[in-house]
Amino acid sequence: MTKINLIEKRKKYITQRMNKLKEMEASLNVQERKRRTRRLIELGGLVSKAHLDKWDSNTLLGAFLYLKESDPLQRDAWTHKGGAAFSSDKASSRKHGRIETS
Repeated sequence: MTKINLIEKRKKYITQRMNKLKEMEASLNVQERKRRTRRLIELGGLVSKAHLDKWDSNTLLGAFLYLKESDPLQRDAWTHKGGAAFSSDKASSRKHGRIETS
């Protein structure tokens, strides 16, 4: 093989590798977008589960900002209360023969 053929072959290989990396990057971006979308849907479900879906956006954001600045001990208490509410819902679903979707 001539030197030019080797260079062309190498360029082709490098181009293929670059395209493969671009495909992988695009796939990772899709996966990240799906994870983010799922999380946003979960958060919306939590707002609904807490019966806060009737609150307007300004009120919700203000409440969320207040919660963000809250005392860590208070957050621990809320974590416990939320866990208890989920456990109660699961037990209620089993008792009434409903299918859980979590």
